[in-house]
Order: sequence, then C-alpha cells, then structure tokens
Amino acid sequence: MSRPKNILGLKNVLIGPVGADGGMGTTLTEILGATVKGSASLVLNEGTTTDVEIEETDVPYDQLDATPAKWLFQGESYNVSAKALSELGGGTLTTGTAGAPDSIDMDIPSAVEVSVATETQNGAKLDIARMKLNIYPQFDFKKEAFGRVIFKGTPLKPTKAGTPTIKKTDAPSA
Repeated sequence: MSRPKNILGLKNVLIGPVGADGGMGTTLTEILGATVKGSASLVLNEGTTTDVEIEETDVPYDQLDATPAKWLFQGESYNVSAKALSELGGGTLTTGTAGAPDSIDMDIPSAVEVSVATETQNGAKLDIARMKLNIYPQFDFKKEAFGRVIFKGTPLKPTKAGTPTIKKTDAPSA
C-alpha cells in the first residue's frame, strides 16, 4: 500500500511579479525567509450561509451562500530588513552606501499583487499565480522576542485564461 502524497513542513516561499500574461510569475525570489516555526499556512475558510426558513417546518427550506469560501495564505517571518519590507509594500527603501545600512521610510504598508510559489520539505509545491499580499510589521522591543513581519494574502483569480487560482503538485514518490 502506498502512502498518500501529503504536505510536510516548509522549505521556501518565493514571491515575485505576476506574469506579464496574467499567469504565474517567472522571476520569483525568496524575499522573506526566516519563517517563524509553525506560522505558515494556506487555508480555505468555510464562508457563511444563511438558512431560508418557512413557517410550515423547522427544517430550512433552502440555504444561501452569504459569504463565499475563500483562501487565506498567512505566516510570520523574522526578516524585518528594510529591503524585504520595501519589496512587499512597506515603504521607500534607501540603499546604504559607503558601509551605511539600508533604511526604509515607512507609513502604513500597501498591499502588493504578486505570484507566490511554496515548496514543502518533502517536495510538494503550491503555486499561486495572483495574490493580494499584505504585511503587518511587528517590532517587539523585548529581550526575549524578535521583531517579525506578519504576512497575509488572498489568492485571486488569475487574469490569464485557463490558469488555476492554485496549482498543487504532489511530492515526488519516495
């Protein structure tokens, strides 16, 4: 009996521009890395329904989708570098010169539209051609906690015809 193909751990998250044709981007890089253990996931939320009730019975007559189900990509990274934050809509980067460090002029981060590719420790892949990604920096001033950036994204329908919202490729056989 063969084991089912599953998702196990996170190897990397690659992010980059959506393809010029509206499909999966081809120039993706690991912008964040340093993912906080146990924080990354891609989850299909249930959505909500509303029961249509009638007088004659206590059993619903029908059910309407009030809020459709949608995917949520989320996680946290310890990489709060000026360069990483700027590439994800966090502000304007000033590259350090003559040995000076990079800096970023920050306001409220704006969402960016990107392609995202993830690979698991066992080789499974999830490709999201188009995602609206938001970052939420959290600068902890504690001796026992690093600052982090929380990221949350909603996969969107690609503008390229015939491209799936999410493409899952199973892990190779062992």
